[in-house]
Amino acid sequence: MTYIRKERRSFETISQSEYDRKSDIALKNQPIRKEVPLSSIEVVKDGVLSYGGSLIGLSENALKDICKIVGFPLTFEKTFTKNFGEDARRQMLSKLKTATALNKSATVTLLLNPETKMVVAVHKTKHRLISHSAFLDTTTSLIDQYNLDVNNFTVNSDGSLIINASSPQNQFGIQGLKDEDFFGGITFSNEIQRGFEVSPFLHRILCGNGMIGGGFEETLRLGGLDPKMSEDFFVQLKQMGDRGFKPMGLESRIKTAIETPASLYEMRNAHESLTAYSGVDTGALEQWIPYATTNERFRGAKMDPLLYSDEQKKRAKTGTSIWDMINGMTHFASHDNGMRLSDESRRKLQKEAGLLLTKKVYDMQNTVPSPY
Repeated sequence: MTYIRKERRSFETISQSEYDRKSDIALKNQPIRKEVPLSSIEVVKDGVLSYGGSLIGLSENALKDICKIVGFPLTFEKTFTKNFGEDARRQMLSKLKTATALNKSATVTLLLNPETKMVVAVHKTKHRLISHSAFLDTTTSLIDQYNLDVNNFTVNSDGSLIINASSPQNQFGIQGLKDEDFFGGITFSNEIQRGFEVSPFLHRILCGNGMIGGGFEETLRLGGLDPKMSEDFFVQLKQMGDRGFKPMGLESRIKTAIETPASLYEMRNAHESLTAYSGVDTGALEQWIPYATTNERFRGAKMDPLLYSDEQKKRAKTGTSIWDMINGMTHFASHDNGMRLSDESRRKLQKEAGLLLTKKVYDMQNTVPSPY
């Protein structure tokens, strides 16, 4: 298997040596699993877990896992913490955990980052995850089988893996639309929360933007390597390959995204994602998401967006289409724009763009003319 670095109309792949290097990093950063009695752990305070007399760092996602396991709804947890404080939240969690642990056989699996020794996830013991070595063996085999080119390979800070791969021999366009041609592909991911998943990856040829289509129906999860699960997984993957990795419903989604203006709320969320992942200010992001310019247009019309509620922002039309906004996000994520942007942040932005494309209903989608 070779991934010779090349360019094909803004199309790049990584080298074999880079793929091997990332594989080594992935195996070294595979989360350590430790099964423990639920009654043996305690949330001491925000970001700190006690186990066996030792204090261990606890990520926000791992805390959410504990809340879910002990039946502490996340929406309630946020409201409860806001009204009563961190100590009250900790005490409530402790009581709920004690009640849950009355079942002496109740156990959980802690996942620790091998470098930081922080708990990055907490799973019910029956939760099945595939090892990174099994994931890489399976993914490498599929890349060879479908003759895919690997665009990038990301090892996230929590140990999760994401590999984007394209199929240049499977090029397709959108009927009636110029410059909307794509290479189909696959995103392979092994995440500590969701396990081994395969979802569509779209490479837009015109500008070399990559998008992770986790919201399409074709997203597949491999929950284990037993024969039945594996058979179902590979049958469905073959069906994706037979379609040239073109997601079902892609044409209608793109056409709707082109025809639908983004709401101020949708634009704000996209802009905040770019800001959060890059750390740059509003002005530097205008060429991708024209948020400041749009707000100025509102103020020029004697409307102050700062006074709008979220619901009002959802009803405030902008001059940017959903599709232009998606392309702004994917372009920012896919190219070196002279800004510090980690590979992990790039993959998250590509995934957010895909979720926006597959959003069930855009804020402005169902507006209709009225005589009143």
